[in-house]
Amino acid sequence: MKILALDFGMRRMGFAVGDTLIGTASPLNQLNRKGKQQDIAHIKNLIEEYEVEQIIMGYPFNMDGTKSDFSTKVERFSKALVKECQIPVEFMDERLTSFEAEELMKEHIPDFKKRKKMIDSISAMIILQSYMEKQST
Repeated sequence: MKILALDFGMRRMGFAVGDTLIGTASPLNQLNRKGKQQDIAHIKNLIEEYEVEQIIMGYPFNMDGTKSDFSTKVERFSKALVKECQIPVEFMDERLTSFEAEELMKEHIPDFKKRKKMIDSISAMIILQSYMEKQST
């Protein structure tokens, strides 16, 4: 099954696509957000292009495991996605994924500006890998 992962943000969204059959996840290009309808149209295109059957969204918990202030925005956007795209959306804890993505990229991409253009999609890839690992246990 093909899965699309989203790292949702107010200015940018990162994406990754994965295949549960082979257990891989790959980052896709980030999206500079333009508005909910344009963002959903972009996601619909990704769903069609990659034949996605499920979406995993990073869910922003606080470090103590409670909902963050941003959680409501993620929930609202996910409801719009389900309504528009007609495929299931699940949440996956995204705590520390941006930090992990930054650390991973520092080893390979020394230029901060280049890393910034990829960090949300690398975070989405980490979210998706975590989700697939959790499902396989």
